Amino acid sequence: MWSAHGWHAVQKLLPLGATVAPVIIASNKMQLTNFSGGKAAYPVYLTIGNLPKALRWKPSAQACVLIAYLSVIKPVKKKGVLKKKLHLRNCELFHQSMVEVLSPLKEAGLKGEVMTSSDGKRHMVHPIIFSYVADYPEQCLVTCTKYGTCPKCCRRASTLEKITIGRDCTQT
Repeated sequence: MWSAHGWHAVQKLLPLGATVAPVIIASNKMQLTNFSGGKAAYPVYLTIGNLPKALRWKPSAQACVLIAYLSVIKPVKKKGVLKKKLHLRNCELFHQSMVEVLSPLKEAGLKGEVMTSSDGKRHMVHPIIFSYVADYPEQCLVTCTKYGTCPKCCRRASTLEKITIGRDCTQT
């Protein structure tokens, strides 16, 4: 992440003396119960890219923070309601929940926050989301793409092994 072009591009846009704190968000759907209704949740974690990779996800370093548990509503088929419609409702619930959870981060990224570093100096820091770490089902959920296709390009799952890059996805 330290050599990422995006980091340097954002840093150039900030006022002199301000710095970027690249934020990494991660989620993975987990089963909470197996025998009493199959309850599930999406734990959402946050860490920053300024930390070395070896330290970032190490539990004893406490560099990763749980910021939310998002509920997963099991689609209950109602008379006259399509399963696809119920799935879309759950996707919308996930996205609206993430908007609520990450809204303070959005404001802090735009305005900046004064933070104290380990040497006691105060700096203007702009936390900006640079990465979202998720497995394939969550990638499809986050990017609003159909399961079985690539979340990044317009290519079916059966053709993902090709070396050539596919056409970029658009939100149309």
